[in-house]
Amino acid sequence: MATSGEQAERVGTVRWATFAGVCVLALVWSAYSVGAQNGTFLTQDFGAQYHLAKMTAHGAIPLVDFEHGWNAGSFWVSAVLYWIASGSPTIWYFLWGRLLGAGLGAVLAAAIGLRLRLHPAVMIALALGVLLLATPLHIKYTICLLWVFVLLPVGPLESRPRLAAAARVLLPALVFWQYVELAVLLTGASGLFELFARRAVPWRTRILNCVQLAGGFVLGLVVQAMAYRVLWGLSFADFNRQVILGQTETHEGSQYAVWNFFDLPTESGRFFILALYPFALLIPFVPLVWQRVSDSTRLVALAGLVLVVVPIRRVDNPHTTTVSALVLLALVLAVAELYERRTSLEAGVRAPAIALPLAAAGAAWAAATLWIGFGLQSMAGAVLLVALAVAGAVLGSTFLRGAVAAVSAGALVVLGGVPALAAVDHLGDMRRDAKSFAVSDSIVRWAGPEYERCSGGTREALVMPNYLELYDTLEITNPTPYYLFHYDFAQYEDVLVPQLEDGSIPVIIETMPLHTPQPWLTDAIRANYVPCSVVRIEKQATTVTIWTHKSRGRVEQRDLSVRGGEIVATR
Repeated sequence: MATSGEQAERVGTVRWATFAGVCVLALVWSAYSVGAQNGTFLTQDFGAQYHLAKMTAHGAIPLVDFEHGWNAGSFWVSAVLYWIASGSPTIWYFLWGRLLGAGLGAVLAAAIGLRLRLHPAVMIALALGVLLLATPLHIKYTICLLWVFVLLPVGPLESRPRLAAAARVLLPALVFWQYVELAVLLTGASGLFELFARRAVPWRTRILNCVQLAGGFVLGLVVQAMAYRVLWGLSFADFNRQVILGQTETHEGSQYAVWNFFDLPTESGRFFILALYPFALLIPFVPLVWQRVSDSTRLVALAGLVLVVVPIRRVDNPHTTTVSALVLLALVLAVAELYERRTSLEAGVRAPAIALPLAAAGAAWAAATLWIGFGLQSMAGAVLLVALAVAGAVLGSTFLRGAVAAVSAGALVVLGGVPALAAVDHLGDMRRDAKSFAVSDSIVRWAGPEYERCSGGTREALVMPNYLELYDTLEITNPTPYYLFHYDFAQYEDVLVPQLEDGSIPVIIETMPLHTPQPWLTDAIRANYVPCSVVRIEKQATTVTIWTHKSRGRVEQRDLSVRGGEIVATR
């Protein structure tokens, strides 16, 4: 892997082939992950973007929405995609959401691997991670990956100062026209990188680079103000009121959530993203790690760090997942670099005499950063999170010297230990709160007496098609070898039907309809059995039917309902 300023190694055929494979995979995944968009889609956030794209395509003035980051240029891009899609919401979403979201994100991750001359396996890990785990929702959040790809301090940008200066000016200006929120955050991240993370670069150059970044942002603002003035006649006062003054006010809908590490939501099956994000975010800033990663990895880590404002404002899977791509990239790059330099790492680690107090200091830094950064219900939380992470990384890696390993060990214990303990606590909560056998217990309580009445003392019955624990709780045995009523259960028709006819199965407890219809089975039951009791348990939305064979003689048939803890006759 090439370090900052080094680019002697050629890309090579294998890396190019890997990159081409990622491009094909991204296209295929983007296409096959899209479903047909219906009316529900058109009433949600994506639908709003679709309709705004349509309006822009038909000549409406592009919206400026600083609260959500959308800006004039983004609606022009969406309008072009609307035109390419011929107005189809499905094709438009494929282009705007999937292809230019997760698909392009995976391609950019692999492209970063090309620029850094990563091993092909690491390139694939980056791409798959973005495609399948930290998946950008749509085109907006691929801007983050494009930003770090362009500004990586390797290759042409290092050897051609004028090209680097042009990139630092034009990129913020162009991103401002697309997504203001990202222009603000990513410009700030690059400024932090120039001031606190670059090595072997004179301070005069770093400050000049920061001026260029700020100048690019201002350029985007000024050019847009002039464009609205010339093209649409919007006064500078109105533009200023809409774009600047009106957007600095506190909105009633602003939401800054406390990140409860021990009680996170588990929707969408991606609990691990929410559980690990705060801790993974800080790992590159542990002094020992920060000290040994390249400048490129530092830039990626800082860009991911400043985007923390997005999931802090709204703790949910979509917002957390969509800004996790840079965090994932920083982690993979850090691991790859530490592995590559493992010999020097082992040689450089020394255990000081006061290791335990130092480890406690590192643990305190990590705990304070997490607690303050993710615990304050205001923008101050995100600001302090960035400040504490950068301060810990820079000051720790610079001044700790021989103590850096002990301090870092303490920090890593917190960054790894808290989510691990939270996972155990989560399992404990699930164990205590789960109602694993709630339905079965309810069946035993309310339908059990009816089984005793209908069975006439026999302990042989067939439970179908589920709640097999009833065999134990009702203390009955199955007179057949059949338990699972799967889709090809008809292969046993010749054996089972005679048993249903001759009464060798005296009682059947039907707990729910069959998952796969078996007409031969249900017809045989209705022809040879009597519904002795039907018990409707409303709280569990369960109906239990106890069938007794006709050979057992006449039985009293009952239809009962369980409401409010009492069992009553249904009719």
